[in-house]
Amino acid sequence: MEIIVVILAYLFGGIVDAVCGGGGLIILPAFFAIGVPPHVAVGTNQTAVLPGIVTSVAKFHKSGKIDVKNAIYAAPFGLIGGFVGAKLNLMVSESYLQILLMVLIPVLALVTLFKPNVGNEDRSGENSRRKMIILSAVIGFVVGTYHAFYGPASGTFYMLAFAMLLGYDLVTANGNTRFVTLFVSAVSSITYALSGSVNWLYVLAAVPAYAIGNYIGA
Repeated sequence: MEIIVVILAYLFGGIVDAVCGGGGLIILPAFFAIGVPPHVAVGTNQTAVLPGIVTSVAKFHKSGKIDVKNAIYAAPFGLIGGFVGAKLNLMVSESYLQILLMVLIPVLALVTLFKPNVGNEDRSGENSRRKMIILSAVIGFVVGTYHAFYGPASGTFYMLAFAMLLGYDLVTANGNTRFVTLFVSAVSSITYALSGSVNWLYVLAAVPAYAIGNYIGA
């Protein structure tokens, strides 16, 4: 029954993540419901979503909806943020972490549901190269740190940041989000795995379900 819950959570979470972000709002509560400790829940989720992110990145890139020449500036700072966020998570005691994560879920759900109506057209070409580099770096580090610390709605935060601060249309902003998330999830999953905070049985069950969900959503 636990494996079935994990598969369904990652299938629907993958669809939501690829469309608009926020799939973690489905996945993390599912882990908590079957009694997975907070550190292991976040670490397992970071590891399980990585192959699905690769799938959606390939899909967006094939459709020409990733601005790689600018998104690449966010990637190295996302790597740093991913490491910092994972380390911060592992430093917090499980009792406090579970309370914090459960309190954040309804708040993040509201943010996802009522996000601003932005990104109807692509105005990214109006930015100077300096502005693109600086803001991409800030977006990569700040959201990357949150993404590795917890995860839910990080895709939404990335997408809104790319759309509101850099003027991308929502589809390209989402493509950029998946690109940067690939780097953040890679470094954070390694950090969690080295600390022993990954349930590999759940990862094996989640990977194909999340990959299918990401493909459908993309």
